[in-house]
Amino acid sequence: MNMDEKQQLITLAVVCGVFFCVELVVGWNLSTENSITRTKLEELENRKVSAQTKLNTIPEMRKKAADLSEIVSDYTAILPEIDEVRRDAFVDTITTLCKDSGLTILEAVPVSTEVRKSSRGARPVPGQVAAHQPFQRHKYRFEMQGEFSQFHRFINSVESHPRFLRVDGVELYPLDQGEGLSSASDPKKRLAIEISTYVYDEVKVSVKEIQ
Repeated sequence: MNMDEKQQLITLAVVCGVFFCVELVVGWNLSTENSITRTKLEELENRKVSAQTKLNTIPEMRKKAADLSEIVSDYTAILPEIDEVRRDAFVDTITTLCKDSGLTILEAVPVSTEVRKSSRGARPVPGQVAAHQPFQRHKYRFEMQGEFSQFHRFINSVESHPRFLRVDGVELYPLDQGEGLSSASDPKKRLAIEISTYVYDEVKVSVKEIQ
């Protein structure tokens, strides 16, 4: 084999080696890119499946929200509307029950139902929104006079009223504040009674919040 043939063989070997190296590098780059692409595709597929799963649960969540709303409506149907617990309207309701029972109403005053917070309690966090309270309590104190049987009839009418009314406290004492025997034997008495009720302010809950 002469020198020209050896040089040609060496040149061919070098060319083949370079070509092999180039193919190896290109193949490696393509494999890396394919791996990255495959990972992204798998991630997108997982996100798609997760989104589809959430979409499939929306009708179920809506039905659950509707069922819960219906249950709450059934339980709150006996609660008065906000207009029914305003002072004049509420007093009119109790006054009517008093008259029907034969009692005479003497005084009617609202009673605060707010819970006083201790000054040593935790301070509110700036920017923090207070939680909405769906049930608002309303309370009044009434003073009336009449006979015991009339008081009994009145309390029964309060407890059997179509709207929810609760007797929180009762004080019964002689009509005449004197200490004589006549005041104790007098059939007519004074009655101080506290009556409360609740108003329901429905909270609208979205399907997203339920999830």
